Amino acid sequence: MIRMIASDMDGTLLRDGAQELSPRMFRILERLCRRDILFTAASGRQYANLRNLLGPFSDRAAYICENGAFAVYQGQIICRASMDRALGQALMKDIQETDGCEIQLSGVETAYIQPKDPSYVRYLTYTLKNRITQVEDIFSTKEPYIKISAYVHGDHTREYLERFREKWGDTFTLASTCDHWIDFIPPGIHKGKAMEALMERTGISREETMAFGDNYNDLELLACAAESYAVDTAKPEVIAASRHVCRLVEDVLEAFLDAPF
Repeated sequence: MIRMIASDMDGTLLRDGAQELSPRMFRILERLCRRDILFTAASGRQYANLRNLLGPFSDRAAYICENGAFAVYQGQIICRASMDRALGQALMKDIQETDGCEIQLSGVETAYIQPKDPSYVRYLTYTLKNRITQVEDIFSTKEPYIKISAYVHGDHTREYLERFREKWGDTFTLASTCDHWIDFIPPGIHKGKAMEALMERTGISREETMAFGDNYNDLELLACAAESYAVDTAKPEVIAASRHVCRLVEDVLEAFLDAPF
């Protein structure tokens, strides 16, 4: 019996650059809650952003945030990574000195930025609807570093990903899961590790879990679920690693909910 549904957001539930869940998905969330099935949003997005996406269901969901850097269940952080401060500052200096790149320093409740271009602030505020704190000196923030991201203006994300990977790939796990963003995560941290912590806390097993994803950073998450689904636009390696392929997450969940007990 399935007791938990875990899904990536961008590229999986949020297709074609969408920034809001569909009305259809909200109806599905209501049905999942009535069946006492835990929905887990598993994303590179920040906690505040994910709660905003889920709206009226935000208090009834679990969260794997910042590509697994921390997880939240019933309002409590159940696991959290932290980054060596000196390494984090060296990385931020490199991002800051790279033309066309902006820093986003993730904390638990907010993301710290020291913007070069006002368009970056507008994008975070009005498009992504992130919770941000602008600072005059990002190197002076006191909160432990959870994740550092580079926002890349224009269409140079792939080029900069390779450049940063060559320099930082032995120090951080790098992920680029949507246009313009490169995430730098402490080594050994991923969605699957956070998922394992959530499963241990809830007592939900792999056999009781269904998961959805589309990109490389979803591989460990999908491995935690007996019923793993790649959307049909997923990377070939993700499709190969999944038990099923689907067009829309909503299609699978509605079929699941409509099936006889």
